[in-house]
Amino acid sequence: MQVNQIIATGLIITNIMLLFSSSAQAQNRKPSVECNAALQRTKKQIQNNRKVKVVHTSQENISQHYKHDKNYPKNRPLSYGFGLRGPATLSVLYSDKFLTRIAKDIIDNCSSISMVTFGEYGTDHIATYGLFKNSKVVAFECVDPLTIKTVWGQTGCI
Repeated sequence: MQVNQIIATGLIITNIMLLFSSSAQAQNRKPSVECNAALQRTKKQIQNNRKVKVVHTSQENISQHYKHDKNYPKNRPLSYGFGLRGPATLSVLYSDKFLTRIAKDIIDNCSSISMVTFGEYGTDHIATYGLFKNSKVVAFECVDPLTIKTVWGQTGCI
């Protein structure tokens, strides 16, 4: 009986360690050359001839948040975010065609990224774009997270 408990405990600990290590690996995955080029292009396109700077970038594993959502592309666990600052930040955030195009460039070239977020750094003002069926990249709908649980294609806005 004790041997079975020891084995079961060992298996549970191993599973927990694998869960954390695979999550950390997905979080710390180095982008491919193509992906890195797309991320750098995006930064340059945002800042080029505009009074805006990319002051922060981040990568996040979002797979656990959307794991039960049928529309979430499960083979792409990461989101990538750009924090912007400067007088032209709002005009960039309201440029849907521009943001769709550069988000699509990132998603097309980064095989593990399914969501790209652009935001006014230090605020909750964001624009989010994600991958849908047929390789289509679409802006997420802004919803009140206090009244609805967000699903793939929605982002919480207050």
